[in-house]
Amino acid sequence: MESFFSAKRTWADGPYLHFIAVLNNPEYVAFTQAHHGLLAEYGDRVGTVPAQWLHWTVQGVHHRLGEDQVERAVQAVREAAQRSAPVTVTMGPVWPGASAVTVAMHPEKPLASINTLVRNAVSTEPGIRLRSAEDRFWPHSTLTYFRAPDVHDTEFNRRLRKIRPERVEISISRLLAVYMHQDLDLGYYTWTPIAEIPLGITEADAAAPEVRCGKSPTAATYRATPPWGEPEDEREIEVGKLVVQPPLSDSQARHESFVGAALDDSTYFEEGEPPLPAWPEPVTVSCKRPTGASVCGSTRLRARGAWNSPAVITCEYGHCWNDSVEMMREVIVAAVPRCDR
Repeated sequence: MESFFSAKRTWADGPYLHFIAVLNNPEYVAFTQAHHGLLAEYGDRVGTVPAQWLHWTVQGVHHRLGEDQVERAVQAVREAAQRSAPVTVTMGPVWPGASAVTVAMHPEKPLASINTLVRNAVSTEPGIRLRSAEDRFWPHSTLTYFRAPDVHDTEFNRRLRKIRPERVEISISRLLAVYMHQDLDLGYYTWTPIAEIPLGITEADAAAPEVRCGKSPTAATYRATPPWGEPEDEREIEVGKLVVQPPLSDSQARHESFVGAALDDSTYFEEGEPPLPAWPEPVTVSCKRPTGASVCGSTRLRARGAWNSPAVITCEYGHCWNDSVEMMREVIVAAVPRCDR
């Protein structure tokens, strides 16, 4: 038996670009947590993966890349993934191994096809070197990593086999490009997200509506309560185009108020006075992320956040940025949510 993060497995200069599927489905989380009582008895001799870091590694790149290389590799995978489709897989049973406890994923064939698709796309980028493919792709999710060589023994295996929760079915509809970290203090992998990559073109993506914000009811109108749900409830709303009505500047607002009070007096304005300030034209929000010699410019967006928290806006290519709390309120008021989270 061995510790998983041995010298031969520890990265010298990570984090590294990886393509993964996040497996935080409630059913699968419950499946993994059925084993936590046993694993807790082993303390820091194991690194048990929390719900937020459960994943399936589709493909990793195990050397450092430049930012431009990462951008091009992610885009290549994004374009290739449109030829794929979401897959439904069965999670289980649990496999105790020499350095970790893993969870089987079946059927293997469609998962191997996704791995091949990603490998081929990433390999098109000059300078990227992938590890040799195994004779048979082994899709799995890790439940816990051994941090000491004496964990996996007869007693451990016997007790692990007795737990045997029912296998669960989950759907994998998108991948995540990440900078993968080896957290040696915790004993498992964590990551920094780069971009979400849908598998195929979903009907919801194709039908994403235009959402127009601006001049909508304010927090005061709803007495600090959103029109549906609780203020802290997070929402994720798919939009084909996000159109906002910029507010007047302070000087424009003062001028407009003054003009409104004087409109009946046509002699007030002398010839040559500047024109009245107009309400700014609506603006379509676009991604300003630098890409190559220009910027991304995508207008297919997704807004995530709560009534009382800033919006996190993500473009179709996975570039993210933050906006104001008021923006998220406007989106919630203006849009019908695709899903609640």
